[in-house]
Amino acid sequence: MIVLKKNDKLIILIGIVVLIVAVIGIALYTQPSTEETTNNIVETESYYDVNWIVKTGSLSPISDYAGKKTPYEGTVSINQENLKSITFNLSWIDDKALLGRIGRDTLTLEVTTPDGTVYTESAQSAIKTKAGNATLTVSVGIAPSVTSVDGTDIYDAKQKLKDDYYSDKWSNKDFDIKVSVKVGEFLRKFFIFGDKGNTFNLDVNYEYYDALLTENNQMKETSQNQNTYFFGGDEEQSTPLGDLVNTGWTRW
Repeated sequence: MIVLKKNDKLIILIGIVVLIVAVIGIALYTQPSTEETTNNIVETESYYDVNWIVKTGSLSPISDYAGKKTPYEGTVSINQENLKSITFNLSWIDDKALLGRIGRDTLTLEVTTPDGTVYTESAQSAIKTKAGNATLTVSVGIAPSVTSVDGTDIYDAKQKLKDDYYSDKWSNKDFDIKVSVKVGEFLRKFFIFGDKGNTFNLDVNYEYYDALLTENNQMKETSQNQNTYFFGGDEEQSTPLGDLVNTGWTRW
């Protein structure tokens, strides 16, 4: 049997106290725990206000000749969606009117639309100037009714409009054009060269609707989970002592 001296007993007692204090300190120490949650991808779409504005375009002018027995005939087509209207403007200078008053020609413009409707307009050369002009306008369509659209960005929203709301009525369709002339010869037998017709110019201008998009700052929102980190506070934390109580095993 080993007999311990008084000093040895004191040292052992101090060691036991230090060990107990260390165990208590470790048990009470709270390690920062991290609670990780899965991030959700947030998908948002912007809303855009749609204002339909009227723009203009034109085709290359047609310059040709219409005879009193051989009228001009041709076709034109317009490569444009959302057409609002098309204006045909026929102009000429009478090359045979005597003194700008006698024998003035009358030219007739005839337009047949892709659906078979026929429009006509006639005019006589003006006194003195001998200039003539006949204009007719064909209505095609009205502005789309949509006033708002959504999309992941403005390009996506614009494409949705094109796919769902743009009208291709009469786009790239043939319009039949006919220009005829009724000459205004007077006392033709007294002239060596009679009036056989007239040169003319035909201008084709059109209007169409185009969308102007303005973001209205209204967003679709979806829930988004973010990574959260708890450092102490009121959140429940695990400790070595707690694990010892719950499982009977230590983690150190």
